[in-house]
Amino acid sequence: MGYLKNKINSAQLISACDFVSARAPLFYVLKNLLILVVAAQLLSCQDVVRPEVPEQLIPESTMTDILTEAYIGNAARSNNNRVLRMSGVQLDSILYAKYGVDSLQFAQNTAYYAAQIEPYMRILEGVEQQLNQVKKSLDSIALIDAEQQKKDKALLLDSAKANVLNQNIIPSVSQWTADTLR
Repeated sequence: MGYLKNKINSAQLISACDFVSARAPLFYVLKNLLILVVAAQLLSCQDVVRPEVPEQLIPESTMTDILTEAYIGNAARSNNNRVLRMSGVQLDSILYAKYGVDSLQFAQNTAYYAAQIEPYMRILEGVEQQLNQVKKSLDSIALIDAEQQKKDKALLLDSAKANVLNQNIIPSVSQWTADTLR
């Protein structure tokens, strides 16, 4: 029985060795691939070149205003793109003309501020505040408009009721005067 047990163990050992040797090339491929990935990452780590200060630096407050209007323009473009195209309105050109910048200057300033995290965060917070103010004013205008529509509707109903009453009163008065004149 001990002899048979040793044979089984050696047979299992041989099959296990065959399994490992069949998988050995895969192990070496994965090992080499891992070495290549680590080497590529080490070689790819290099200095990041930050954009230089543009010759015509746009102040943060102006940049905030430009970006706010750009976001509003993009929202308008996404809602009414066909209308804007058919009317020939170029929102970007209008925006650049309003603030006296060109597209290159705007792109350079955007890249510069995006590389400077603290000023860029201040700009984006300012944009968010301005957009919230615009939203509040539009919401209040919509609320006032809704109230005005309710008042107009009530006035219209009142005038319609008055008109109906006048039509009912006038014939009876005219009949009364006609009867009294006879």
